[in-house]
Amino acid sequence: MFLAWNEMRRNKIKFGLIIGVLIMISYLLFLLSGLANGLMNMNREAIDIWKADAIVLNKDANQTVAQSSVNTDDINGKFDKSEGLKQTAVIATDGKLKENATVFGIDAKGFLMPKLEDGKLFKKNNEVVADHTLKTKGFKIGDELSLSNSDEKLKIVGFSESSKFNASPVLFTNDETISKLNPMFKEDKINALVVKDKNWKDAQLNKDLEVIEIEDFVTKLPGYQAQNLTLTFMIVFLFAISAMVIGIFLYIITLQKRNLFGVLKAQGLTNGFLAKSVMSQTIIIALIGTLIGFGLTVLTGAFLPEAVPIKFDYLTMSIYGIVLILVAILGSLFSVLSIRKVEPLKVIG
Repeated sequence: MFLAWNEMRRNKIKFGLIIGVLIMISYLLFLLSGLANGLMNMNREAIDIWKADAIVLNKDANQTVAQSSVNTDDINGKFDKSEGLKQTAVIATDGKLKENATVFGIDAKGFLMPKLEDGKLFKKNNEVVADHTLKTKGFKIGDELSLSNSDEKLKIVGFSESSKFNASPVLFTNDETISKLNPMFKEDKINALVVKDKNWKDAQLNKDLEVIEIEDFVTKLPGYQAQNLTLTFMIVFLFAISAMVIGIFLYIITLQKRNLFGVLKAQGLTNGFLAKSVMSQTIIIALIGTLIGFGLTVLTGAFLPEAVPIKFDYLTMSIYGIVLILVAILGSLFSVLSIRKVEPLKVIG
């Protein structure tokens, strides 16, 4: 470590360039991690709030709530705890702002209702609680919303914590209101039944219905898997690029020091000692680059607007940081192998 650190101090520019590249790679890696987490969160925020075990849908709905229709008589009393969900899509405007939104018809005091952030719960028909996203976009309590596909007017009476569904902000209201917006919703019809029951697999339902574990339901949301896989592949490629960049830089530096290694070997230093020196340099470089990249990412996150779908999971970022350091060490193995091939007599002579 002593030899590695002192060499880095004497060659600040050379090793500074390597650290700079690692900073950019780790910075991009952490930002992508936050973006991936944010995009996934946009799709499943409302679902995570339910803390449910499963969801009951019509088998012909292709696991899509909007396309599902369930008769309440077929599911009543089948589970320990459950709540019906009605959903319809709207385009809402207050006269100035316009936004695509999803309307949920739910019980205001049930577990499908997120925590209230401001205002009050809906009590009358045509009252809605809007999710926090609409508040950040300029909508206010008391706003009267006009809808593109209905003559009904909806009044915002409160805002909930952020609870988007499939990347769309949600308006929460009662069954009567959503029935006005979509005539298909009769008293005995719902889109889905959200279930809280550890033994949900034991329920006996008719052949037209299916019970889906909540995580399986989330992965089948439109665009969810495509976004997740795309960003995951980008992160994997960044790890591979990092290993290649570190490996190439250290290999070139090692080749430039062949004469020095030859002299050191002639003085009695072993391959193992020199290999540890190179590995120590790699660890120092990777650690400094990763920590600075981590710090820049957190700093960037503090200045990003709420409209940017980014959410940092510090545990995941820490794991990625550790993996990045390990990948850098792996990339330095080429340099370690080249040290073993240095023959003092040939190099000095």
